[in-house]
Amino acid sequence: MSAKRPPPLHVIVNDQAPYASYLTGHQANLTILAGGREMIEAGLTEAGGARGDGRESLKLAFDTVEIALRSENWFFETVRKKLEETAPLAEFPTIMGANGHDYLLHFTQFLFFLKALDCTSADHIAAFIGSHNARLEEQIGSPDFSKSEKEYRKAIIRPERQAKILDTIRTFNAPIFAIYEYGHLLIDDMSPKTTEKLIEDLRYGKLLDRRIDERMSADQKRILIASNGFLEDTYRISLLMQRRMIAAGLSDAEIAAARG
Repeated sequence: MSAKRPPPLHVIVNDQAPYASYLTGHQANLTILAGGREMIEAGLTEAGGARGDGRESLKLAFDTVEIALRSENWFFETVRKKLEETAPLAEFPTIMGANGHDYLLHFTQFLFFLKALDCTSADHIAAFIGSHNARLEEQIGSPDFSKSEKEYRKAIIRPERQAKILDTIRTFNAPIFAIYEYGHLLIDDMSPKTTEKLIEDLRYGKLLDRRIDERMSADQKRILIASNGFLEDTYRISLLMQRRMIAAGLSDAEIAAARG
């Protein structure tokens, strides 16, 4: 059985520093065929159809996963070392909890990709909020929806709240949100309460700061929080490390194809 060839690599580029670099990737198209030994054999067969050498292709896949894990581990270790400059790691319970790495990664990716994809202006954030609301409405309306409908409806950003968010972005000329707004925007990745606790840890660790501007009307509920850039910069470096390690195992022809 011959496998379908994977879709071509797409090159994502942002000319603005410090994101002036190439990140390559393609949309995953995974199907679980069976379990245990059957799944391994199916993987070898599928990979063999695509490259002619199933075992080499499977090895490349595992090598790629290992590279991704190594770069992520470097990111976590670097953040932990930075936090330890403020206090022992035991004083950051959300980050050091069972799912702390996932929470930290989700939050950092949110900050990073807003900038990397140049989604920073009020107009761009308005479009982002629109897609966020539509996604939540679709999930709530799904017959398979199993999460808290009340929590998800609270996370839908209504026009009045959106106006406040966009006013904040125009004032600071940057995508800065209130604590509970981060929680609602990240509700698919973690509960709003978890996001609040994570932000508390990161503020204590001096990786996030509160922002105040006298030009804005006082609203005690909207405690504005912004990153000082350490998380995004560290994540960016981990991606570049990952790219460099992957490129080291590619031929010149494969690298040319990825950029073409």
